[in-house]
Amino acid sequence: MDQVYLPGKIRDRIQDLMKTRKVTQAELAAKIGCSESALSRFISGKTDKLGDESIIRIARAFEVSTDFLLGEVDEPDRKNYDISELGLSVEAARNLYTQKVNPKIVSYLLENPQFADTTYQIARYLDNELTAGFAAQNQLYSMVSSMLGTVPQAADEVKSLRTPIDQADLSSIQNSFMKAVRAVKKEAEAEMPPTRQLTAQAMKSIYAELTKGGQKLNRKITKEQVADAVAASISHLPGVDTAYVRKLFLSMTGTAASDESEQHDQ
Repeated sequence: MDQVYLPGKIRDRIQDLMKTRKVTQAELAAKIGCSESALSRFISGKTDKLGDESIIRIARAFEVSTDFLLGEVDEPDRKNYDISELGLSVEAARNLYTQKVNPKIVSYLLENPQFADTTYQIARYLDNELTAGFAAQNQLYSMVSSMLGTVPQAADEVKSLRTPIDQADLSSIQNSFMKAVRAVKKEAEAEMPPTRQLTAQAMKSIYAELTKGGQKLNRKITKEQVADAVAASISHLPGVDTAYVRKLFLSMTGTAASDESEQHDQ
């Protein structure tokens, strides 16, 4: 049976979840990509500033719904749902299960408020029957209005009965979708694995070593110089044999033998 929490606001929910899941403020702050002090000020009520992205990340960190986090419901989401409950077709569920579509990206999109708005716009755009019905009705009112041309006031009253056709423009849909994609990209970058972050830092270190404080790379840089830069970029790590790293890099580029022969000649 799913655990039921007492009614509460977002601050109460965060504190309850941290207590039951044994997560510290520092750990939660690190998971959602914000400072511990900023999270502490929000939880303590010293500030009301906590962005939608942070709320989504907190919900994801604890594997609960945003509605639960915001205090709209008192039960965290279940982990398993029937296809009929989700409203998915069997083919759509199969594509998710077999990962013909990327489930992580789908999750990012479904959790993003902007994407929800995009789906509503698309639904309105595809609702041709409703649009056609309004168009036919408005045409009828226009005909009656033209027949009452000699009575301007009556004609205007009939015109006022026309229903505006609320059909989303394609450009509006595209703009809305791209906003969602940009938000997803930002979210994915915030959860970049530490290995990728370290790689980016290493590349900056290598670039700095090769440029030697300059703005542009030397066009005559050799593989040996790159090997030296790679070794230098990780020389600060404990237990690293920079000579071995250099040799390994050169062997991967097919220049180890020539490099060793040159060193032997010297």
